[in-house]
Amino acid sequence: MADTIEVSSSAERNDLPPGTFLLIREDEYDLNNQRVVMLDPVPTSDPNEPLNWSTARKTVNFTIVLGMTVVIFTALSVQAIFWQQMVVDLHVTYTELNRAMSVNFVGLAMGCYLFIPLAKKFGRRPIYIVSTMLMVATSFWSASLTSLTDLYVSNLLQGLAGATNEAIVEITIADLFFVHHRGRMNALYMIMVMIGSFLSPMAAGTQATNQGWRWSYRTMGIFNVIFLILFIFVYEETKYVPMITGQSQSGPETNDTITKSDDSDRKQPPQTETKPTQIVEPSTLHHEIDSSIPINGWRKRLALATPTQESIWPYYYRPIYALFSFPAVMYTALQYASGVVWLTILSSVLSLTFPLPPYSFTSEQIGFMSVGPFIGNLIGSIYGGVLGDWSILYFSRKNKGYFEPEMRLYILPIPAVFMTGGLIMFGATIARGMHWIYPSIAGVFFGFGLGSISDAALTLVIDSYREITGDAFTGIAFMRNAVSIGIPFAISPWIERDGLQNMFIACGFISLAITSLMIPMIFWGKDARRASAARYYRVMEKQGTVRH
Repeated sequence: MADTIEVSSSAERNDLPPGTFLLIREDEYDLNNQRVVMLDPVPTSDPNEPLNWSTARKTVNFTIVLGMTVVIFTALSVQAIFWQQMVVDLHVTYTELNRAMSVNFVGLAMGCYLFIPLAKKFGRRPIYIVSTMLMVATSFWSASLTSLTDLYVSNLLQGLAGATNEAIVEITIADLFFVHHRGRMNALYMIMVMIGSFLSPMAAGTQATNQGWRWSYRTMGIFNVIFLILFIFVYEETKYVPMITGQSQSGPETNDTITKSDDSDRKQPPQTETKPTQIVEPSTLHHEIDSSIPINGWRKRLALATPTQESIWPYYYRPIYALFSFPAVMYTALQYASGVVWLTILSSVLSLTFPLPPYSFTSEQIGFMSVGPFIGNLIGSIYGGVLGDWSILYFSRKNKGYFEPEMRLYILPIPAVFMTGGLIMFGATIARGMHWIYPSIAGVFFGFGLGSISDAALTLVIDSYREITGDAFTGIAFMRNAVSIGIPFAISPWIERDGLQNMFIACGFISLAITSLMIPMIFWGKDARRASAARYYRVMEKQGTVRH
């Protein structure tokens, strides 16, 4: 293939489905004699485009986001550890605390629909700032709760504030990073999610045992204030608005290449017809920045809002359209929703059973039961993220250099089995009153499966449909939280009817059935992307992000 860039929108649509592109150049090598990795999405030459930022700028921005992720998921996960103390202090029952958890999920389901369209319209910065301000308020309010009504309202507002994190972080990853980096960035995100879900609750449980649960909420409030300051004065806007007329967000505009392909063999690289003028394809070896374009000043980098002309209203219905129109989005929604359901069940069972004999754990000890899932998720995120990014380079070379998003799923059968086994082992060992180390090992197995599968599934959507990342993840987050609303109500009746062991055996096999959906995605995912390509490009055109 000649050193030319695929630029014709119509050609692109007819040749390769969304997400498929030439990742490895077989005829070009870098200084270390390694095949050159092509840059996707294709960046412009504008130094202000986030894809072209220096590693330091990207690191500072993304580190702030990751830190806030820990705080948010700590706030969303930690309350169950305090139940033992809150029952006495607030004069409530475990059933009422379960309902408060469901109210939190209501807020999580609603929050994305309220805020993410605003992030697409006005930029990422204002949504990060507003949601962090709301987290500050709810943290200090939670520290001074006096009634069940206060608990319900604060949980609802906390859910609204925390919901944005689930979708806006994926938008930020799509803004800042190329395809061959996204797996490890999502791995870092999932590690932060699990630190907030498992590791920091251990510290909160220890503090609650020694100082009371209210001080744990005050500590979270202090951390929220710190991140609010960082978002206001350090975090840069990653929404890119091109400065050059005629240049789109997706890449440089040109008509020098027309790409053709024989649909009878999807694996074959497309044939090209080139005009005399050829443009070098951006890659890890050669990508030039236009030094004549001035770098934005701090006032523009830290602008409170970055509005653009598109209408905001389509962003409120497109998430549902994306969820049901693109199989990769629905696949990810099912994986993510089921993983959170199992996580909710595990956390609730820990809080309901471990304060009782034969364990008789304190809040501090219940918090330390999170070590197993955290370790497992850490291993799983490295497996699904770092190994995932390496594996796509390997599989792309085997595919004549062409990348398919479904390649990220090739390494998931092992995590799927571990996740099923971990769920079954967790319930069976607790039902028998076995030593706490056994459910902890089960937590490692479960966490490994959850981290690996969640990372790969989330990255699959960004790789397949980058231009509708916000819509897709709003729909995914809504489904994930909507499904979870009823789970707290179902746990106690389910345990009473079937017992812990049978309940977790059922959970394990349901999990295996859902994770096995990777098989049809691997075999027919590309065909599905090809069939949905016209719908995808229509959405892009309405957003004004389609390439010409």
